[in-house]
Amino acid sequence: MIELEVLTGESVQAIDITDAVQARVHAASGFLWLSTPHTTAALTLCEADSDMLADIARVAAGLMAPFEPFRHRRNDNPNASAHLMSSIFGTQLVLPIADGQLGLGTYQRIVFVELDGPKQRRVQFDVLPALATGPGEARPR
Repeated sequence: MIELEVLTGESVQAIDITDAVQARVHAASGFLWLSTPHTTAALTLCEADSDMLADIARVAAGLMAPFEPFRHRRNDNPNASAHLMSSIFGTQLVLPIADGQLGLGTYQRIVFVELDGPKQRRVQFDVLPALATGPGEARPR
């Protein structure tokens, strides 16, 4: 398993990690599985110009405001909205790899979303083999 460290500098922040992930992928083909082992961070695919990253952070920071106050306040840490946003965004992605390159669309980038920072975070990933088929066998669809 490969591990990428992500240092965040804001309480809510969206960071394009595509190039850092691609630089560590050495398999020719298969599927890339990515996961962040945090309940107040997330992974998503999105366009990642600076304005879009700022928009992601702004929406993630404010989307839960109409539902406050939350009951979850463990250790006097009011981060329930971060947990909720993490569960909405998700913490895992699976992407195809062909010829050593991530199978992303023209504007798709891998974006790490910090929801309760700043913190030192991790993204773990590994390459899973593609399904093998024998001669004359149809590949499952």
